[in-house]
Amino acid sequence: MSKIIQVDLGKDSYNIVIGNDFTSSIKAKMNESNSICILITQKSIYNAFESKFSELESAGLSIHFIDEKESAKSIDTVVGICNKMAGIGCDRSSTLFAVGGGVVGDISGFVASIFMRGIDYMQFPTTLLGMIDSSIGGKTGVNLDSGKNLIGRIHQPNEVVIDTSFLNTLPQKEFSASLAEAMKYGLIYDRELFDYIVHNFDDILESKDVSMLEKIITKSCEIKSKIVSEDVDENGLRMILNFGHTIGHAIEAYFDYEKLLHGEAIVYGMKCALYLSKKVNNLSENDYDEALNALSLFTLPPIDIEDHDGLIDFVKRDKKFKGSTIKFILISEIGNAVISDSITLEDIKESLTVL
Repeated sequence: MSKIIQVDLGKDSYNIVIGNDFTSSIKAKMNESNSICILITQKSIYNAFESKFSELESAGLSIHFIDEKESAKSIDTVVGICNKMAGIGCDRSSTLFAVGGGVVGDISGFVASIFMRGIDYMQFPTTLLGMIDSSIGGKTGVNLDSGKNLIGRIHQPNEVVIDTSFLNTLPQKEFSASLAEAMKYGLIYDRELFDYIVHNFDDILESKDVSMLEKIITKSCEIKSKIVSEDVDENGLRMILNFGHTIGHAIEAYFDYEKLLHGEAIVYGMKCALYLSKKVNNLSENDYDEALNALSLFTLPPIDIEDHDGLIDFVKRDKKFKGSTIKFILISEIGNAVISDSITLEDIKESLTVL
């Protein structure tokens, strides 16, 4: 039986459905629509589930592929999709289906927000990271040479459908990195979730047990849905979801998005945020050690940041900077995040010593 979680946003409310087969959901929406629909995905996802995608193509659905890497999140990709949609006759009543991870979701949501001044789209996340984080909340965007997601809009999907069978083909490295975002939810909001992941970490990675994964996915979706419902435009509470991300995004950019997966960079970013939480926010030694030990469960590529000033330049491009002040997310204890405006660039540079 499918589980349904509502993201309560008034007229923009939508459901997260956990356990649905993605093809049946797409077919149902196509049958409702009188307009041409399009599906955005990547070739590797198509190849892994070719029979299901072929079934959709036979039903008349047009499929458009984007590149596999973070570099696909560009204005050129957006323009290419919009040209394709205009060419096949999509209109304001068309629906765009995003079947993929965060790159596909971000690009597709942004296209949906601007094509014909805004059309419907549905998210079908294929990665654990997409299922618990990037597909929820309506953030869309593309990258510039100077930073990540610097162009974007908040455009809520009409529905998020989570088909956990996609996880069967997810590479172990990517699966592990994605679990970092679930760990983040535990650190900022839910001590019980943190403890569950830590105590079952090896089993989760080795067996990919469906019941364990559905518990983690459901709890993560509930947390993010509640936070997004209270602060859709990221003016307050929603900022806590960025724990570890200010420095993590800078580390990604520093290494040209090549050396680290997103989740791996966020683990490094969370280590720095923990250091600062202990230094300026009275995080206890016990909680600091416990949280740091939890993050040490992740196997990460070693990094060597020789140019600290160069990394700080990327930190300065963070969207949470206003003037010379940054809203930085810390924790006061495991399960409770706070927003601080007292962290300086020198503090951030000092925190890099823990890496």
